[in-house]
Amino acid sequence: MFEAVIFDMDGVIIDSKEHVEKFWLQKLEQYNIDPPTENRELKFHGRPARPTVNDLFAELPEETREKIITECAEYDASVTNYKMISGAESFIKECFDADIRIGLVTSALPGKVNRMLEGLSFPSPFEVMVTADQVTNGKPDPECYLKAADKLNINPKKIVVFEDSIAGVKAAAGAGATVVGVNDNHLAQPLLAAGANKIIQDFTSAAVQHKDGEIFVVPNKHEDRNRLLLQTHR
Repeated sequence: MFEAVIFDMDGVIIDSKEHVEKFWLQKLEQYNIDPPTENRELKFHGRPARPTVNDLFAELPEETREKIITECAEYDASVTNYKMISGAESFIKECFDADIRIGLVTSALPGKVNRMLEGLSFPSPFEVMVTADQVTNGKPDPECYLKAADKLNINPKKIVVFEDSIAGVKAAAGAGATVVGVNDNHLAQPLLAAGANKIIQDFTSAAVQHKDGEIFVVPNKHEDRNRLLLQTHR
């Protein structure tokens, strides 16, 4: 039996992929650095700004890299409204209404998280939130998920995580959680290889089901065999 559900933010709750890639591509062009031709998903998504900058801009002086990190945080916080991933908001609300314990673990900083929370049609459902500034080692290191589990006082093996990136899946799986990958079909195999147990494209078919006094989280209601039994805190 699982005791909590944790959501990543970018690519799971908010659709920020183009926004994220636009920033990194603009900065690479600004400093005359060729964009990566391989592993772009891994290099651009799922990690905090600092390791991303240190990877993409390794040849630049530290002072310049720090400037890019600051600009990234300002860029993220400047967006007034993020588009939600299909079905994410209603699924999170279903979990909240069922008294399922919910957490947020993200490689973003608090400013961007606040923008996401402002876009919800209900108060923050997250019992705990772990942001990039709270960890020493970002994804794919499991530190962020272990910290969230510690805050919830739950064994990581009793947590279901929804993640969209290879780095994020590795982090959650490395912590011992059961991971549902959220991304397009072309990334299904890389996410499964990284440790995901199942892949969904979005939350349009996800549901919380009540049966015989028990509550189940169902990533895809058309595949009933993948129901995950959740303990609530009522």
